[in-house]
Amino acid sequence: MSYVAIKGGAEAIRRSKRFFQEELEGGAGISEEQLRLGLRFACDRVMGEGALYTEKLAAEAVKRSGGDLLEAAFYVRAHRSTCQRVGETPCIDSTGARVIRRISAAFKDVAGGQILGPSCDYVIRLLKTLRRDGTRSDWEKGAAAPPIYVPSALAFLRSANRVIRLDNREAAPFDITRFSPLPPYPRSAVMQTMARGETGALLAFAYTSMRGYGDVHPTIGDLRLATAPLFFTHPFTGKQVQIGEIRLTACETAGSFQRDRRDGKVRLSVGYGFSFGYNETKAIAMSVLDLAMSHATFSVGKHNLAANPEMIVHHVDGIASMGFTNHFKLPHYVTFQADLQVFHQAEQHDQAK
Repeated sequence: MSYVAIKGGAEAIRRSKRFFQEELEGGAGISEEQLRLGLRFACDRVMGEGALYTEKLAAEAVKRSGGDLLEAAFYVRAHRSTCQRVGETPCIDSTGARVIRRISAAFKDVAGGQILGPSCDYVIRLLKTLRRDGTRSDWEKGAAAPPIYVPSALAFLRSANRVIRLDNREAAPFDITRFSPLPPYPRSAVMQTMARGETGALLAFAYTSMRGYGDVHPTIGDLRLATAPLFFTHPFTGKQVQIGEIRLTACETAGSFQRDRRDGKVRLSVGYGFSFGYNETKAIAMSVLDLAMSHATFSVGKHNLAANPEMIVHHVDGIASMGFTNHFKLPHYVTFQADLQVFHQAEQHDQAK
């Protein structure tokens, strides 16, 4: 459909774009490095929702969008669509990554101990500058701390065959960047969609399952912020070589003990969440949704939104949601005038009776 009514508005559009850029000139002196380090969690969120691991471009996108994280993710997603695919890397094992933070709410004593790492969980939310005690952390001193590798806190339950293993009969992971998934949705497609989903959307849907439209009240089995190596097949030697590493957040959430459909034995249900960078809220919410969709016993009534894969797959992508919502700002003169005309005709028909 063409919008003939917007002809002649090109100059107004140019002025609007220039006005927007002028509004953001106050941040011109902020460097990408300052954004990447000072607004790390914002940049990590943009990388995750933009579905492209690029700290530099995420910081640039945050700057260009004036801090609008949905817009920033849109920049990154758009850039991703222009990148050439050169191959695939092997799957990352988040339980074998180098840990900077690892906690478990399910166990007090776990292999490797509770590693608090960087977290705002223990911060008093006061908008004032708190004085430091004058001491410096080992990281600030530049001390070379030994890398920490710890197994999942649920590893011993898995080794004892106490965790339900989901049926995964996919020959290869579904690629949602090339094909739109159709029901019945492969689990890999659902997990990919959530991994690049909007944090607030995932949180909202997960919360519906916790608060009356489902029955997921999970326990965090293993939540970690870590750095994992990235490997790629060398084009000449054919060997696996490390080409870099990425920061990630991974969460294993323990649900309830229930009967395993494979052999009828009672085992623990577990959900999994993953995100680029550091984003604990998103990883936890994703693991809750994985639980709700993978185990029917968590469904309550007919309106459990979190347990409906179709609802989740088509409604958690922030870029798609924002695009459809904001398109209502574009001219809809023709359609609205048609609605008015139908209304007036119906009104005249009613008065003629």
